[in-house]
Amino acid sequence: MLTRRGWSVLGASIGLVVGSRVLGLVQLVVLAASGLLALAGAWTWVRLHPPQLKAERHLRERLQVGVDGRVDLVVEARAPRTVTTAISDAFDRGRRSARFLLAPLEGGETARAAYRIPTDRRGRYELGPLRATVSDPFGLASRTRRLLSSEEVIVYPRVHHVLPPPERSGTELDRDQPRAHGRLDSGGEFLTLREYVPGDDLRRVHWRSTARRDRLMMRQNEARHRSPMLLMLDVRPGAHDRPSFERAVEACASIATALERTARPWELVLSTGIAVGAPGRRHIVSVMDELAVVAPHGPDRIVAAMTRRRTSALVAVMGRVQGEDGGALGVLVRNGGSLTVVATFDDWAVAPMRTRRLRPMFIPFGPNQPFVSAWNTAVLRWQRSARHHSSDSHAPA
Repeated sequence: MLTRRGWSVLGASIGLVVGSRVLGLVQLVVLAASGLLALAGAWTWVRLHPPQLKAERHLRERLQVGVDGRVDLVVEARAPRTVTTAISDAFDRGRRSARFLLAPLEGGETARAAYRIPTDRRGRYELGPLRATVSDPFGLASRTRRLLSSEEVIVYPRVHHVLPPPERSGTELDRDQPRAHGRLDSGGEFLTLREYVPGDDLRRVHWRSTARRDRLMMRQNEARHRSPMLLMLDVRPGAHDRPSFERAVEACASIATALERTARPWELVLSTGIAVGAPGRRHIVSVMDELAVVAPHGPDRIVAAMTRRRTSALVAVMGRVQGEDGGALGVLVRNGGSLTVVATFDDWAVAPMRTRRLRPMFIPFGPNQPFVSAWNTAVLRWQRSARHHSSDSHAPA
């Protein structure tokens, strides 16, 4: 097909023909014929030199915000000798693209190239198709061939390494409750080993594995019952601005990853009452796929409170907390359960969130306070309080 330059030469040639008729100048006809011959030669040249190439694309289909996204291309010549070829790989539905100029290759010779894709924001992006374009030396005509089809790249929200929420067994987080103690009991049969996290009981250290791996390894006993945790993401449009919603999604993804790391049963729901993810081995993958594209939507109330879903441990990742949110969240928690509220705004009052049955634990963090420090500090304080109450309850009278 003709390029923009080729269409310009064609238009100029037609204009010269018309001008020669009007002015009666033979020289204009000669110039027009030269332009048309150049176009014919360019079309013949690109027909005789098609882009005979084979390409491979290597990339990670799932990335995280801020993580290096690299795409490697390998192009192999399928003709005895190729000509200079322009390679382009589109990204984000053609809004951006990577372009390379491939030098002539001998038959069977390969060339490699690499480029980076932006990972500054989460979402699903389309990469490709990869196209090869051959044009004549004057740039009047070109021929394009698609070498590779499109692929989907998912950019996950940024995941911070945070401590997992402690397990509780039917005790609320009210600090006035004198017998609050940790869920992990001393019974059960040996199940597996895991790395030490701050707050673990040092009596569970597996010293033989610690010496072999040169880091503290803990015995994980098979608990008789592990209560599942419900994680809720507030997606109400009125509860967030754009930066606060991104912080909420990152906090939710970090807590979910910490729960998955400890093999504790958990479930993620939105404030609209919709469950996110598919149970099974790929649960965390399906949850992260949904968190990559989630956006504020739905009514400005917690619809999840109208469902029949109940839990003994709820972690709600909120934006702006309203006065009636305490009652709505309390409905989701069984009697004696625990409620933790993570808020992405630190300029709100605690009093309106207190309910009759529960006294939630609040973890506020704003744009100037990292989520990791706010969450880990609260969890460590939680664990120390649990061990303190546990030792008091077991002390001899």
